[in-house]
Amino acid sequence: MTTYLDAALHILRQAGQPLHYAAIAEQALAQQVISPQGLTPEATMGSRLYTDTKQEGSLFVRMGQGRFGLAQWQPKGIDAQVADINAATRRRLKERVLAMPPERFEVLVRELLIRMGFDETSVSVTPYSGDGGIDVAGVYRAAGLTEMSAAVQVKRWKNNVGAPVVTQLRGSLQVHQQGIIITTSDFSKSARAEAAAANKTRIGLINGEELIDLLIKHQVGVVKRPLEIMALDDEYWGELAGPTPAAAAAAPAAASRTEEGDKPAAFTLLGRRYVATTWRQVLVGACQALAQHHGDAFAAAAFTVRGRTRQYIAADPAGMITPATIPGTALWVEANQSRKSVLQVIARLLQALGHGPEAFAVVLG
Repeated sequence: MTTYLDAALHILRQAGQPLHYAAIAEQALAQQVISPQGLTPEATMGSRLYTDTKQEGSLFVRMGQGRFGLAQWQPKGIDAQVADINAATRRRLKERVLAMPPERFEVLVRELLIRMGFDETSVSVTPYSGDGGIDVAGVYRAAGLTEMSAAVQVKRWKNNVGAPVVTQLRGSLQVHQQGIIITTSDFSKSARAEAAAANKTRIGLINGEELIDLLIKHQVGVVKRPLEIMALDDEYWGELAGPTPAAAAAAPAAASRTEEGDKPAAFTLLGRRYVATTWRQVLVGACQALAQHHGDAFAAAAFTVRGRTRQYIAADPAGMITPATIPGTALWVEANQSRKSVLQVIARLLQALGHGPEAFAVVLG
């Protein structure tokens, strides 16, 4: 068994996105990478992560109420500025929602349901008093094939919603009606268990962070402004004027003097020699060696290596002509490249990872 922090690192890398500490603990337990310590492994996970983020050089960062991510995901440069603006907007949105009168909060939820695809003519807010636990009702129709009648209870609370609220809503449902509870806070463990109880009508739960996510996604009270950023078209200039000085220097002299049809026999990288009899093997082998040497830093560098119309290395091979897996990673590399392009890609990887041109050379057969 690993430590809680090691388990969190493993789960977050798998997820590729921030998660609530309870979800991290739940997945870690399911995969048996941790053993429960006490009766509340979720609380233990949250405490360990929160404490660790206070330390300099922590691998984790807090990313919202109870949610944690990896520090390496933190953007830099202009991306960081955009992320800061978005985070500030998210905080202000949450403050606005919490400050709303309860009856106006119900109207906000009605608007959200309509934006999510509920039939506008069917979505209504029930009278504020004497609503029997149902605040908003509506019908969701999916492409004319099926429909779902939903009864929604909203809770503009700061404290967690407990199991009795779930039980009350379930008792107010009509036949074939789906119950949903939306809150600005969160749900207790007993509430989540009751909502998913076997042999009972399942109740959907949307907590405060998920509500903010939905408001942003469907642009309810939020506007998204496009940002235009100019960047040099490296692929265009590479074809028109040859590689950049750094890329040209990284390409081995022996290879640069050969014709396009010359074949490799091997390559050397970071002091080691590798057998490679095709340019595809050179490309994949160099990527594999750099990934093994640099670990997670390789992925960050690899995503910066792109052409005018395509990404040369990506986690998703969609859009690649001849994708090849990079052994030992979850990444793919576009293998449909010429000798010249292969050398340029490797040169750009070396540069991004802080290596000089002397780190790589091709031996021709």
